[in-house]
Amino acid sequence: MASAPRPDGTDELRVFAQLLKDRKAAVAAAVVLSLLSAAATLVLPLQVRDLVMALSEDERPVGPLLTMAGLAVGAGLASAGSSYLLARAGEGLVAEARFRIASHILTLPLRRVRREGAGNLVARATSDSTQLRSVVDVGVAQLPSSLFLAIGTLIAMGLLDGVLLLVVLATFTVAGLGIFLCVRSIRSGVERQQNAVGTMSQNMTAAVLSLPTVKAFLAERQVADTLGHSIEDARSAAVSVARVTALVGPTMQLGQQLSIVAVMVTSGARLASGDLHIGEFAAFIVYLLQLVAPLTLLVSGVARMQSGLAARARLNSVLTIAPEHPGGLSPVEPSPTASAVEFESVTYRDGGRTIIHEATFAAPRRGLTAIVGPSGAGKTTLLGLTERFLLPESGRIAVCGLPVEQWPLHQLRGAISYVDQSFTLVEGTVRQNLLLGRDDDTGALPDAELWRALEALALREAVEALPDGLDTELGRAEDLSGGQRQRLAAARVLLRDSAIVLFDEPTSQLDSENEERLRTLMRTLAEERSVLVIAHRISTVQDADLIVVVDEGRTVDQGTHEELLTRSALYQELVHGQSLRGGGVRRPAGGEPVPAGAVVR
Repeated sequence: MASAPRPDGTDELRVFAQLLKDRKAAVAAAVVLSLLSAAATLVLPLQVRDLVMALSEDERPVGPLLTMAGLAVGAGLASAGSSYLLARAGEGLVAEARFRIASHILTLPLRRVRREGAGNLVARATSDSTQLRSVVDVGVAQLPSSLFLAIGTLIAMGLLDGVLLLVVLATFTVAGLGIFLCVRSIRSGVERQQNAVGTMSQNMTAAVLSLPTVKAFLAERQVADTLGHSIEDARSAAVSVARVTALVGPTMQLGQQLSIVAVMVTSGARLASGDLHIGEFAAFIVYLLQLVAPLTLLVSGVARMQSGLAARARLNSVLTIAPEHPGGLSPVEPSPTASAVEFESVTYRDGGRTIIHEATFAAPRRGLTAIVGPSGAGKTTLLGLTERFLLPESGRIAVCGLPVEQWPLHQLRGAISYVDQSFTLVEGTVRQNLLLGRDDDTGALPDAELWRALEALALREAVEALPDGLDTELGRAEDLSGGQRQRLAAARVLLRDSAIVLFDEPTSQLDSENEERLRTLMRTLAEERSVLVIAHRISTVQDADLIVVVDEGRTVDQGTHEELLTRSALYQELVHGQSLRGGGVRRPAGGEPVPAGAVVR
C-alpha cells in the first residue's frame, strides 16, 4: 500500500510494499513458519511408507509413529504462529489503509465528494479496506506455502513412481481447465458485488440522514421499498459470485476421484509385476490424498485474491482523485486596505448549467454585506467560490486584495470563518466543536474563553446543565436543542481570529429571540471584520452597509437598503415578499413602506 507518486500528485495503493514497511521481521517469520509447516506436511507420507514397511517386516513401528506425531504437532504449531503473525500485520495494514482513504476523502473537492456519494465513500473506507486482508493472508502465506507443498508433493510422487504421477497429472488436467474458467469469472463478479454494496451503503446513509422527514410523512415502507432494490442488487451480485465459487470445490473433488480410480487401476498391474512395492504404494496414495489440499488452497486463494484486488482497485479509484489544489506555495501578506472579498466578472458552471454569470461586487474590509435574491439565484454558490469550495470558470476572485489562487488554501480558509445553512456540528463534545480546527500548533483555548463565547449567545446555562458540561458528547444520549446547536455553531466564530465571516441564511430557522442574538453577534463582528451574510429577513438587510442583489446568477444591483428601495424593482419585490417567478407585478420605485417583519426571499 505504499504510495507511488503520479503526475497529478495523487498516490496509488501498493499493498505488499506497505505491508513490509516496519513489518519485515514479522512477515518474514510468518512466511518461514508457513513453509516449515508445509515441509513437515510433505515429510509425513514418507513416514507412512516406513511405518508400512516396518509392519510388513514385523518390526516395531515406534520410531515412525513418534516421528509422525512430532511432524504433525510441529506443522500445526508453525501454521498457527504464521496465521497469528499475518493477522496482526494484516490488521495493521487495513487500519493504515482506512486512515489513508479517510484522510484523502477529506481533501477532495466538494463537488467530487457529492458526485461519489457519502455512503459509497464510507464503504470504500470500511468494507473494501477489509478485503485487503485477503491479499495479505493469501498472497504472503497461503499461495507460497500451498505452491511449495503442491510442487513438493508432485516431486515426491514422481520419485515414488513416475508412471502413476503421469496418470495423476492427466486426470487433474481435466479438472484444472474447469477451475481456470471459474476463476476468470470471479474477478468481474467480485467487482460488481463491491460496487453494489457501495451503492446500497450510499442509499442507506441517505435514508438514515433523512429519517425525521421519513417518519413525519409515514414513508418508512416507501423508503424501505426503494432500499430494497439496492439490497436486491447486492444480493444478486453476491449470489452470482457464490455460484461460480461453489463450482471450484466439486471440480477439484472430481479430479481427485478420477485420479484415485486411475491410480488404483494402474497400480494393481504395477504391484503384480513387482515394479511397485506396497510401502511406496501406501505413501503414493497418502500423497495423492494430500495433494488435493494444497491445490484447493491454491485455487481458493486465487479466488480470494480477486476480492482483495477488486477492493484495491476501488480504493485506488478514490486515492487517485486529485485533491483540492493547495493554492500558493508561500504565505501571503493580505492588504489592510483592500476589499475583503471582491468578485470581478466571475462565471461558474456546473454540469453544463451556468450558476453564476459574470458576478461583480466588492465587500468592504469592515462592515456587514448582505446578499439577497430569489431562491436558486446562486447566493450560496458565491460563498462557496469565496472559500474555494468551488472554482470559477472565468473571472477574478480576490480576498483582502489578493487573488484566491495565490493564497495557500490553509491560510485562505484560516482567514475566513464559515457558518453554513444547517449550522453543522461535528461528532464530538461541546469543547471539540468550539475548538474545531485548532491543533497542537494553534493551541487550545482556556475554558474561560469558551464560556464567554457561549454566554454571548445565551448558551452557558444550557451547556452547564449537560452531564459533563463542555466535555459532553453531542448527538447521542445527551444533546442540545436544534436552536441551541445552531447557536453553538455560531459561537465558534467568536473564537477564531478571522478577518472575514460568512453566514449562509443564518436566521432562516431561528425564533425572534435567537435571531436578535445572532444579529447582535453579526453587528459586533462587523465592527472589526467583514461579515457577508445571505439574508432573508429585512431586519438583517436594513442594517447592512452594502446589499448585493442577485438574480439568476447575476449581480443585478447593489447599494444600501434605502438606495435599493428607490431604484430596484426586484429588491422591492423581495422586501414585500413577492415571488420573482410567481407572476407578481413589480412594484414601482417609491413603493409602500416596508413592513417591519418582512422576509427577503
